[in-house]
Amino acid sequence: MSKTQDFINYINERTCNKYVFLRLRQVLFDRSKNICVVSFIYPKTIEVSEKSKKEIVDVVKSYIPLENAIVEVRINKSYVEQDLVFNHVKSFLRTNSSLIFNNMEEKDIVVNVGEVVDVQLSLEESQKDFFLKSNLDRKLTQYLEKQFYANFALVVNIKKTGKVKEELLDNRLKSIERQSELDSLLTNNLDKYMVTDKKVIVGSEITFNPRYINSIDKEYESVVVAGKINFLTERTYKSKRKVKNKEGEEEFLEKPLFRFNLKDDTGNINVIIFPSKSNYHKMHLLKNGDTVAVSGKIQKYNDNYEMVIKDISLCKIPNKNEVEKIVSTDLITEYKYIKPQKYSSLKQTNLFDENKFLSKEAREGSFVVYDFETTGINLSNDEIIEIGALKIVNGEFKEVFTTLVKPKKPIPFEATKVNKITNEMVANCYSIEQVIRDFYLFCKDCQMVGYNSIAFDSVFLERAGKTVGINFNNNQLDAFMLAKQKLKGLRNYKLGTVAKYLEVNLIDAHRALNDVIATAEVFLKLY
Repeated sequence: MSKTQDFINYINERTCNKYVFLRLRQVLFDRSKNICVVSFIYPKTIEVSEKSKKEIVDVVKSYIPLENAIVEVRINKSYVEQDLVFNHVKSFLRTNSSLIFNNMEEKDIVVNVGEVVDVQLSLEESQKDFFLKSNLDRKLTQYLEKQFYANFALVVNIKKTGKVKEELLDNRLKSIERQSELDSLLTNNLDKYMVTDKKVIVGSEITFNPRYINSIDKEYESVVVAGKINFLTERTYKSKRKVKNKEGEEEFLEKPLFRFNLKDDTGNINVIIFPSKSNYHKMHLLKNGDTVAVSGKIQKYNDNYEMVIKDISLCKIPNKNEVEKIVSTDLITEYKYIKPQKYSSLKQTNLFDENKFLSKEAREGSFVVYDFETTGINLSNDEIIEIGALKIVNGEFKEVFTTLVKPKKPIPFEATKVNKITNEMVANCYSIEQVIRDFYLFCKDCQMVGYNSIAFDSVFLERAGKTVGINFNNNQLDAFMLAKQKLKGLRNYKLGTVAKYLEVNLIDAHRALNDVIATAEVFLKLY
């Protein structure tokens, strides 16, 4: 039985099944505010009195397993209207499958509202196959049923006209392969290094780091390598598709392909690319001698490995003796992307002039107080989008490390409402794979301090480090636990409550660095 069903069963048992018509829409936890928002919907044919709403709220609050969190319950009537459903279908497709959304017209979505809400999608045949294989039909139905109190019937038809944009489908499939590659990175220390100044030529941005060519010893669904182009040639091949020639006879359509040899300091590999029509002219931007990073599939051909690629970016590759191997933290000795800044604040001077008020451990230790803003609270799938950190040495604030981070997926609107970080703000920022190396150097030889971080921030930190082979083995301290141990009798132990009790100002709790500074002051007073 799912956790959602357990929750609903609990409510029904405690209220003698008076509210079986309630449908749980979502549960969102705002960690920075320590607020949990629980949203329900119910049919427009039913009226729920204020007294009944209060009973539901009390039951929900008794169930939520978040200590000292504020629980806000929203109970709203569901209005099922054609335009609303249509817009939600578009929103789902835009978020979950840009390749399908960008290839659709409004007439390809038909909504009919009745006892059962019928939703019909018209897709190209290959798009329909992808839609169903990815279980997007089930996910869309579940999504709609959470937004509206109604039953939905989804039908996916094949469009009779139109042409699939092949490069869009390639992008979606490639993103799936990238995720598979990421999963393998979490368990294998591959011989990888970093390239710089990447410029996309064909396909999408390459977010993973290349591995040395001589380390390729088997077939891979997705891998990244880099090197210099040699023996670049253009050829044609006969596709499976037939077209009529000038004489009206059917013949196989000829399409272009490009081959070249890619060489790095350790070896070389033959490469082939089948460009889409829109990418064909881009291939002519490349020439022999160019240094590129490529991503694609490794397959065996005539007892040799070759690579079928989908993405190509021009780049710069460091000399072999300058390469920083990701699995070796000893080589991380200089900041490459984000440099810490000296901390400067009159408040710090006034607060910590008298070091005698600090414990011996605080006066003599080195600490990094840190906080992350993320795309959500799912520890497996959500991503870090902001890092804020403050270094404390011998009781004094020394340096700050702060940066926005570009995630691989768009930032959900719900996350932006909490932390005010938009997709536009992170569009030109570094990736977590780049930033986390510098953050490792900033934290080196320091104890790390967070607020309610052991089960959240530290998990994101460990996962981010593993993507590039770094193990954050720093000792972790939690100021939240210190507050609970040393400040008995507070109504709750949210950061704002503890800060107010200790006369620490907490300004704009929506951003990482502001939380960090307040946490640092609280920590030093308690440690």
